[in-house]
This record gives sequence, C-alpha cells and structure tokens, in this order.
Amino acid sequence: MTDPERDFELVAGRIDGLAEEMVELQRDLVAQPAVGPDNDGPGEAAKAAVYQAWVERLGLEILHVDAPDDRVEGGLRPNILAFLPGREERRVWILAHLDIVPPGQPKLWSRDPYTLFRDGNKLFGRGTEDNHHGLVSAYFAAKAVLQAGIVPSLSLGLIAVSDEETGSAYGLEYVLKQRGDLFRAEDLILVPDAGRPDATMIEVAEKSMLWVRFTVKGKQVHASRPETGRNTLAGAAHMIVALEELEKIYSAEDPLFQPPRSTFPPTRKEANVPNINTIPGEDVFYLDCRVLPQYDIEEVLATIRRIAAGVAAKRGLELEVEVVQMAQAAPATPVDASVVQALQRGVARVYQRQAEPAGIGGGTVAAFFRRAGLPAAVWQAAPKTAHMPDEYCFLTDLVADAKVMAHLMLFG
Repeated sequence: MTDPERDFELVAGRIDGLAEEMVELQRDLVAQPAVGPDNDGPGEAAKAAVYQAWVERLGLEILHVDAPDDRVEGGLRPNILAFLPGREERRVWILAHLDIVPPGQPKLWSRDPYTLFRDGNKLFGRGTEDNHHGLVSAYFAAKAVLQAGIVPSLSLGLIAVSDEETGSAYGLEYVLKQRGDLFRAEDLILVPDAGRPDATMIEVAEKSMLWVRFTVKGKQVHASRPETGRNTLAGAAHMIVALEELEKIYSAEDPLFQPPRSTFPPTRKEANVPNINTIPGEDVFYLDCRVLPQYDIEEVLATIRRIAAGVAAKRGLELEVEVVQMAQAAPATPVDASVVQALQRGVARVYQRQAEPAGIGGGTVAAFFRRAGLPAAVWQAAPKTAHMPDEYCFLTDLVADAKVMAHLMLFG
C-alpha cells in the first residue's frame, strides 16, 4: 500500500540532491537564443532539441505537436509533450515555454545574456526566470519521482511550447486545436510563468486587454502663428485628459485583482516635429487598457472612440483610432478549483506559507486553457526579473518549486 507522506519525503530528498543538475540544465537552455521570428529571431528549434535530449534521458514517451511556420529554418515551431504514467489517468499538466524575448541593449547587461553566470544562489541569463524556471523545476520533479521508484498518484504531462512571447498561435493555441482531446476538465493544469517572490500568489484570472493607437491630424505651421494652424500636440494632450473619464465610467472594483479596478494609462508617445518652433500637424499616442472582466471590451472601445472624437471635433482635428491588441478576458478559474486547492496544499507543505488566488492585469497562456473550459492556475516563486537586463532566478526556488510540483503528482 502506498504512503504519500513517505513518498513525498523521499522525492523531496531526491530533489535536494539534484540542485547542481538544475544549474546544468539552465546552462544548456540559456545558451540557445530561442527568440521567435516576430522578434527577428531564429525560433525555438535549437532549444527544443536541447530540452528533448534531457527528457529522453528519463525515458518518457514524447509527442510532438509542431506548428508549421515557413519563417524559421526547418519550417516548424516545436511543441513537445512528455508523459509519465501514474496510478490514475487524471493528469497533472505543467506547461512552460521555450521562447524568450530579445536581451535588449547589450550595454545594460553585466555579462553575456546567453552564457549562464552563477553568483551563489542566483543564476543569471536571458530566460532563467522566463521561462526556464518552469521547464527546469517540472523536469526535476519528474526525475526525482522516477529516481525514487515511485508511481505517482496522478499521471504527469510536461509541455514545452513555442511562441508564448508573441501570441501563442504557434504554441499552446495550436496544440489545443490539434490535440485538445488530451486535456480534461478534471486534470490539474499548472502554468509556472508568473507569481510572487514568496510563492503566495496563485493566478486564477486576468483582465481584458486593449491597446489603442490614436493618430491626431491637424495643420503644421510656424510656431509664431499658432492661430493659422491646428496643433495636434495640444489636441492629443486634451484627449489624454478627457480619456481619464474612463476610470469613472468603468469604476467597478474587484478585490481579486491588484489593482482592484480597471486602468487606462496613456503610455507611448511617438515623435512629432524635431524642432521647437513648429506647430506639429500630426501626433500619435497610445493607451494601454487593462479592464475588469465584467466589462465588454468592445463597449469600452466604443466609449474610447466617442470621447476622443468629441475632443477632435471641438478642436477641428482629424482622428484615427486603431486597435493594436484586444482580448476579452477568459473565464476565471474558480478560486476553489482542484488545481488551486492542490497548489495551496503543496505551497503550505514546502514553503510553510498560505498561497491565495488572485487576478492580474497581464496576460498568460492560461487564458487559452480557460477559454477551452479547462481550469488552469499560474504559479511559481518569481523574483520578477523577466524581460529585464541581468535576468535571474534563485536556485533555491527551482528546488522548492519542483517539490511543490511533485506534491501535486503524489497527492493530487
């Protein structure tokens, strides 16, 4: 008869002993610049080959659900699924992504972003947190279970996808279209791709996202005769102030989210005239809207158009409003879903802390699972260095997160 408590202690001890191998896998992954073609990179094939070679050492069954993409060498964006059988058909799915964002300006990095650098407990390199952290912890949770000779209560499915950083059309979205039959609502689906440094946040909901581009057109003239022109910079400024009304119109609050309200900040402003003594004839600015799920994002867009058009008409300006990105929030994972409760038990056991469900303003691939009727949770111990120069993760977090993942497999 199985004893999950004894099994967990055995597996946790194995994971402790695998810490140095975690560093080696991070080193191998960091060395592969898996930037997607939308960011002028080569794609994920080289990193996928490295990752698959490690998975093959475990003897797991591997399934490829690769997406055609003629922009990359070989014409495919890799999506790798690996399976470890348990006593139940019900699975723990752990999904992480292979692709990374570009390093950005080299001068902002202390060292080569594609060479792992270890400083005590910190592992530096592009992708170490986003999202090698998830790949590595999940891999070594599986390895420790196998080394211990234990058949886990739940089966395990490891998923390494492409294209997470640029929309997931060639990643999870493609996998669900092609092999949605593999997933069931009773499975425990974990996406280790966001969280708090102390591991106490389980993300279960996301706000709707709307990015809007405003092009304001007027008449460019000499700045000494402003009355002869139509000043688009002044017009854009008035629009930005008028659009603050959105916070009053969509004023509901939901304590699940931080911040608990919808937000509509103006962000990017494109350059207009290069000199001081010219009234600009065209200005472009952007709004980044993160909207609580109860609001219809199409209605929000209509309100934005109405407010901006009113300002343009009053000031004799032409206006174009374009959607850069728009996504209605996916249905939230219930706060009492099995995956949430299982994570709470695992975090309490490993970290000795209480993890709570929460909503975020950003977007994750968990939304694709949720839209398919599959409750998914996003969780990890995250130092929040993703996309930054000198990105890093903590080795102790890799170890502890692997133990939480093993806890899911053993206890469900």
